[in-house]
Amino acid sequence: MSLPLALIHGWGQHGGVWRELLDRLPAHPVRNFELPGHGAAAPAPFALDAIVDAYAVATPGQCAVFGWSLGGMLALRWAQRYPQQVQKLVLFSTTPCFGERPDWPHGAPQAIQTAFAAQVAAAPERALQRFADLLAEGETDVRGVRKALRALLAEKPVPTADILLAGLRFLGETDLRRALVENPPLQPVLLIHGEGDTITACDASRWLAQSLPHARLHVLPHCGHAPMVSHVDEVAAMAAVFLEETV
Repeated sequence: MSLPLALIHGWGQHGGVWRELLDRLPAHPVRNFELPGHGAAAPAPFALDAIVDAYAVATPGQCAVFGWSLGGMLALRWAQRYPQQVQKLVLFSTTPCFGERPDWPHGAPQAIQTAFAAQVAAAPERALQRFADLLAEGETDVRGVRKALRALLAEKPVPTADILLAGLRFLGETDLRRALVENPPLQPVLLIHGEGDTITACDASRWLAQSLPHARLHVLPHCGHAPMVSHVDEVAAMAAVFLEETV
């Protein structure tokens, strides 16, 4: 039987972002997780290990974990905590550290994080629509990708401002670099990152590719922050080959 897939989307969206990709992959059992308070998921604290532990318990046996953006951070931690369960990782637009640090120039400056959090607090739905537009920056067909992402966003209720702000705090505070260097996941890792991504710098995935023992990186030209939406055929072909490779 094909290796089951566990999917974790990014901040502000929901599990529907994987639909087109799943339609193009060979049949696999799928567990499509949603972040706390996103989509159909109940609200819960944004606590790294607690979320990962809950996903691991809900996924029987071995699996390959797909993570996008914030979901990629959770996927990395899952692979660390449950190395016998997680057989492979496919990470989209993932960074080990979302916020800028003195020794990490590849993150979002604090001023930008603070300003965006204020927008979310004031008008969550409008802020999410604007964020969906930002995900498309770097694409050849910016207007078409924006339209697709906004349509996905509209499929489910917008998370509450409190939930969204909790997710932003999680992103700003989480730094996995030291843990990944000291205890790197040994699973095969496929990193996929858009060259034009303005949310997480491509250099973050380059750092992961250099730091993880069995990682490979594919940089997609003319691609923004959501390659599984904007470049779904190319991404599906890469993922299908990767999943079929012997561990």
